[in-house]
Amino acid sequence: MRQVLLISILLLLIPSFFQAQTWKRQRTEYVFALGATNFLGDLGGADQIGTNGLRDFEPSATRFGVGLGYRYQLGRDWYVKGSGYYLRFSGDDALTKEPSRAARQLNFRSHVVELSAQLEYMLIKQKSGHLYKLRGVRGKSWFRFEVYLFGGVGGIWFDPQGQDQRGDWHRLKPLHTEGQGLEGGPKQYNGFSLVIPYGIGIKRNLGGSARMRNFSQWSISLELSMRKTFTDYIDDVSTYYYGTDQIREAYGDKAAYFADPSGRVTDHTLYGDLQQRGDKSDNDSYMMGMITVNYKISKRRRNLPKF
Repeated sequence: MRQVLLISILLLLIPSFFQAQTWKRQRTEYVFALGATNFLGDLGGADQIGTNGLRDFEPSATRFGVGLGYRYQLGRDWYVKGSGYYLRFSGDDALTKEPSRAARQLNFRSHVVELSAQLEYMLIKQKSGHLYKLRGVRGKSWFRFEVYLFGGVGGIWFDPQGQDQRGDWHRLKPLHTEGQGLEGGPKQYNGFSLVIPYGIGIKRNLGGSARMRNFSQWSISLELSMRKTFTDYIDDVSTYYYGTDQIREAYGDKAAYFADPSGRVTDHTLYGDLQQRGDKSDNDSYMMGMITVNYKISKRRRNLPKF
C-alpha cells in the first residue's frame, strides 16, 4: 500500500517538475490579435451628462482593432510583451439622448496606431496533470488555464476626421475647430500621446488533449483592457466654442461648419462667458477587448545524447 501511494505521488509530481524545467526553453511567443475597441471621450456616450470611464460606454460606437506582439517570459510568474496595434475609434452626438450633448451635432472617427510594452503577472498558472489514465490515480489528465494582470506604457498616433452633411469625411486638425492659433484660443494639439494600458487576460493552451497534441505550442487568449491617454483631442473636442464668424474669417467655411454644425455659437467675446464645447478636465481613454492567438517558440535542448 505504501509503494502504491508513493508511486501515485510521484506520478502527480513528475509533470510539475517537467514543466519547471521546460519553461526556460519556451520563453518566447508570437502574438496575433483581433478584437473590438470603444472610445471614451467627449462625443456621443451614454444618455446622461458626460461622465468618466465605463459609465459613458456606448455599445454602438464599438469598432475593431488588430495587432501583433512578442511575448517573453522573464521568470516563473512574470512576462513582458511588446505590441503594435491598428485601431479604429468613433463617436457621434446623434447616438446620445442627453439634450446638451445631442445638440452639438458633432461626430468623428479616427485611425489610431498604438505601440506599447506591458508587464504581466500570472495569477493562475498553467498546470498539467498526469498524461495517462492509470488505475488508482485520480485527477484530470490535463488542464491548461492562465489568468494574468498586466500594465505598461506606450504611445499612440491619431488623426480625427469629421463627416459633413453629404457624408464626406475631412481631417479636423488642420481646420482649427476650437480657434487654435487665434487670439485667446488654445494651442494646436499634436497627433501623438502617451498611453497607459492595464487590464486582465485569460489564456488557454490548445494542446492539452491527445487529439490536439500537435498544437501544444499554440494557445488562445482573451484580454480586456483600458487605455488611459494624456490628450483630450482624439475626437478633436476639448474646450470651448470660439465662434464660427471668427473661424470662418480665419480658416474658411469648412472650418466654421465643423467648429459648430449646429450653428448656435456664431460669435464670442474674450471677456464674457464662454460656451462649453468639451470637458478639458478629463482626458480621453479607450477600451479594448482582444482575442489573441499565440505561438510559443521552443528552443532545442543542447548536449543531447547521440545514438
